[in-house]
Amino acid sequence: MRQHKINNEFIYNESLREITSLRSNAAFKMTFMRARCLSYLIGNAHQELIIREGVAYAVWGERSQFVSDANLTQLLYLLRRDLQQIGLFELFVTLPRQGIKIDERFIIDAADIPPQAIQHHAHRCNKIISIGIPTLFLLIVLFFLAPFI
Repeated sequence: MRQHKINNEFIYNESLREITSLRSNAAFKMTFMRARCLSYLIGNAHQELIIREGVAYAVWGERSQFVSDANLTQLLYLLRRDLQQIGLFELFVTLPRQGIKIDERFIIDAADIPPQAIQHHAHRCNKIISIGIPTLFLLIVLFFLAPFI
């Protein structure tokens, strides 16, 4: 589970696709595609310029050759909007016909994962499974017994 600390104000958890404000404790869950995009941008933040084709390949893989530039532009717009909702403004800028650049004002570091966060996530998954399986079993039994009731 990789986490990144942004300016000691935000934590981005790649596994949970979640960015959390350390000031307000507000958390925002991102879609899979936007989280992939942000992970790639953060992973390449040290580069002077992040090439758009690299971002597209990181998000869409082999299919990126069939994805239009407008799709990537839309994805970057939606990612910016998500980041603004949590209070993270202007993390990256788009340089027309060149690529994307992480703003120099932002310092991105690897963040240590507190053990209680891992335990909380595992507990939540176990709870869902422990409730979901018996419920599914009950629904199947009721489905087959319905004609006899």
